[in-house]
Amino acid sequence: MKKVIISILVVLSIFVTSSSWAQELQSKSAAGLAASNAGRENFYPSGTSPDAKLPALPKGPLLLSGTASEQLSPDYWINRLPNPDRILKTPEQLKFFNKEIRMMIHERVDIFQAGVLPSGTQIRNQIKLEYETISKRKLFNVNDQYIPKDVFPTQIKPLVQWEQVPSTMTIKWGAATRATSVRALPTTMKMLEEKGDIEFDQLQFTLIKLWTPVAVFHTSTDGKWYYVQAPYVRGWVRARDIAIFPSRKALQEKAGSDSFLAVTGESVPVCFDPNCQEVFQSPSMGTILPLVRKTEAAYVVEMPLRASSGKVILKNYYVQTSSDVSKGFLSFTQRNIIRQAFKLLSARYGWGGMYYGRDCSGFTHDVFLSLGVDLPRDSDQQAMSGTQLGHFEPHEDADTKTAVLMEAAPGVTFLKMPLHMMLYLGEVDGRFYVIHSTWAERISMDSDEKNRINQVVVSDLSLNGRSYLGSLFDRTISINELD
Repeated sequence: MKKVIISILVVLSIFVTSSSWAQELQSKSAAGLAASNAGRENFYPSGTSPDAKLPALPKGPLLLSGTASEQLSPDYWINRLPNPDRILKTPEQLKFFNKEIRMMIHERVDIFQAGVLPSGTQIRNQIKLEYETISKRKLFNVNDQYIPKDVFPTQIKPLVQWEQVPSTMTIKWGAATRATSVRALPTTMKMLEEKGDIEFDQLQFTLIKLWTPVAVFHTSTDGKWYYVQAPYVRGWVRARDIAIFPSRKALQEKAGSDSFLAVTGESVPVCFDPNCQEVFQSPSMGTILPLVRKTEAAYVVEMPLRASSGKVILKNYYVQTSSDVSKGFLSFTQRNIIRQAFKLLSARYGWGGMYYGRDCSGFTHDVFLSLGVDLPRDSDQQAMSGTQLGHFEPHEDADTKTAVLMEAAPGVTFLKMPLHMMLYLGEVDGRFYVIHSTWAERISMDSDEKNRINQVVVSDLSLNGRSYLGSLFDRTISINELD
């Protein structure tokens, strides 16, 4: 968990055919791809690097104080439930729930809905505001050097050119060809709040998944970046990671297909061949893959590739039937939610999806996405989803908070702290337990000394209780339920 992160994503006011084209694109020659060996490149998320020097990840699963080894198993928590297989929401109820989320939380956008996308004037103002906000901050590079102010007008502003955004835009429609970072500015340069703070790039908004649909509003002057609206974030993505579809309808036909695989493992290999002798990509939990057909050995799925022109080429790849995937979404039950959460136990923490990791809200987002819940990406917005069970002041209302937790449903209840989100597992002998993705445990009453955790862990709410900030329980400010 980061001490202070200043969000610069300012929310602007927004109002809440046949498949013959796909067959035509399928038949195009792969010679049209941007690289001669397209599809066989390493698919590192934009803004990350496979050789980035990071402190070693503590070996997990970590057994934190107050936690017993048997509590690191999902079955421990599932077996305590009276009816873990009860369907909490049917597919139709989930569709309505997702619609409610979009209506209540403006940051969660159905890009295909008429009238919800911002105007050119709004986009122009937001791009300008994001640039000016970042350029005024004192930030450091990965070498612990102060970033000179002239970097912004000389290197970045010429790429941004918000003045060129017309009031009436011609929107292009695309899909992510791999997991890719959404950034505050069109650069992969890391900008850090503190020296040595390489795990917290202040330009990193989030990581969108393979096949995420986007509306493209603006292009950087060098053509290497798009300014886009994705379903839960707006910002700059590398153009090479977005394939442009011929129309909104064409994109919606694929992105909204009723025939799909949901990735239910931490990640799953998508391969060039049915026997998976060569891996193409390994999309993460919650990724949706359009399903073409099933063979004896593998599912055939459709993948978007980007041609040298920027246009989409659709090509078939393979997911073995033994892979951790689901045809359609998993049933929305406490058993499935808890099992999905524990599949990510020990998975790396990653601010905004950096370094293939998940931050606190990225963890909860992926778990529920694999069950068909379109949560917003930010913890503040997730805490507004579902039913509010209680809202508290830090270090206050302990009795009321305890009473709420005693009645809360494990697996579907979120506990929110300032800058942190946790998934509730239940109460054991007067202790309340959660599973969450956290960066560190603070352990000092008079300094910022901490133990680095940097992964998904099970803990009770006494964690951090030895610090001047107070325990997780002390700092829990809201409890909401998605049931």
